[in-house]
Amino acid sequence: MNPDPGLPPFAAALICGGRSFRMGRDKAWLDWGGSPLWSVQLEKLSSLRPTRLLIACREEQNIQALGAEIVYDPPGNAGPLPALLRCLELVQMPLLALAVDMPEMSPDLLRRMVEEGVAENRGVIFHNEAFGYETLAALYPPAATPLLRAAVQAHDYRLQSIAQAAVDAGLMFVHEPSHMEDDQFRNVNTPDDLE
Repeated sequence: MNPDPGLPPFAAALICGGRSFRMGRDKAWLDWGGSPLWSVQLEKLSSLRPTRLLIACREEQNIQALGAEIVYDPPGNAGPLPALLRCLELVQMPLLALAVDMPEMSPDLLRRMVEEGVAENRGVIFHNEAFGYETLAALYPPAATPLLRAAVQAHDYRLQSIAQAAVDAGLMFVHEPSHMEDDQFRNVNTPDDLE
């Protein structure tokens, strides 16, 4: 992949290893406008032309894409935190994470996160009063790696706690989503969310 010369080096990771219990089927493989949802989300990240493009998934999901590195989730599926840690350790550069189940997220908002965060050598995360930090549509700085590693080693997989610790340490900017941006953070978790 040829990086975008207008952006400093960064990596992007599609996080799609969740078990999708509430959906009743793998969200990564939901049909979204005639394509698997993982493919739609990966195209958004790819359009930013990151230095490295990763897909964090379970091995049995059989996800493959030209130009993307596959990073398998650790055994036991303890949520997205171990996958994020694996990706950060692998790339050792700012990492833009995007959940597979946020189909309304726009490439423009993702690009703004990268531009702001990489320029300041910090991460970028949105905070919603009702739901807390939007941890799976965020830019993580390499300096956050020790926080993630310590949490995984302590078996504390709460991403909200990690986000707060990174913000408290001055590693991440916090933004409140505007009314127009708020819808972009909507998750597709249940069959009712598809209607």
